[in-house]
Amino acid sequence: MHQLLIDLVEIAVPWIEMLGIAVVLWGAIEGLIGLLMRIKTAMLRKAQPVPISHIRVAIGEKTALGLDFFLAGDIIQTIMVPTWESLAILGGIVVIRTIIAFFLNKDLRELAEK
Repeated sequence: MHQLLIDLVEIAVPWIEMLGIAVVLWGAIEGLIGLLMRIKTAMLRKAQPVPISHIRVAIGEKTALGLDFFLAGDIIQTIMVPTWESLAILGGIVVIRTIIAFFLNKDLRELAEK
């Protein structure tokens, strides 16, 4: 039974991490498109360009969601095969995720106040 769970984790974790990569890429692409549209709008002077803070928040939301997928994969893997290395990676991801969430929430509050 234990070997079956280990085999399942070995299959599931890479897929979960790929979802995380896809979400982070989605945010990067969305941010790049937003930045290019901002540059185009500024050059043509048609309208007020989208504030950089809106672009940053969009990227930050996707990055935070992607990190959640990485965290989920690492938690599953650490539970099944706990090593000091996997615990250190998990701790690092938790710290990064917490910092990103803090600054993202700060940016969202600032946008709401404007």
